[in-house]
Amino acid sequence: MTGERDQQIEWNDVVRFRLPAGWRADVEEHEGHSVAAFHPPAPVGGVLRLVTDRVAPKEGPDGVTAVLREMALRFVRPQDSRASDRTVEPWGEDGIVAQAVMMTEEDGRTDAHYLWLVGAERAGQASVAMFSYGLPAIMDGDESCAATLAQLDAAIRAAEIL
Repeated sequence: MTGERDQQIEWNDVVRFRLPAGWRADVEEHEGHSVAAFHPPAPVGGVLRLVTDRVAPKEGPDGVTAVLREMALRFVRPQDSRASDRTVEPWGEDGIVAQAVMMTEEDGRTDAHYLWLVGAERAGQASVAMFSYGLPAIMDGDESCAATLAQLDAAIRAAEIL
């Protein structure tokens, strides 16, 4: 996926990653928080959203590691029947990556959300980037959707926590 035409994205001094050229960046407000939103070029649908967080460690020798693991496990929503395809695994030398797929219904429309959390210890804190690629469920499984998801998965797994 990386190439001369890729664009490098950095958000909130927490994460840096690459997207193909042509994705339009935007900032949305959700519940008083700024959310980065990236729109792929037509005819590909969907929106990639990104939020970041830094969390102080818990007491104890594995404080940051424990916080990262707890955040990853909460992120994949083990008790939520709308979520599936959950994974939590090591990422790089010192990080964690969590993934899940969630189906939601709102106003009679069903959407698919592909979720990623990548995190690592930085400056004594748990630093995480949480990505969500949402699209109408009717598009889920389309050939262009599958190609976009493969590109996003590679880009997110190659991201850098700052």
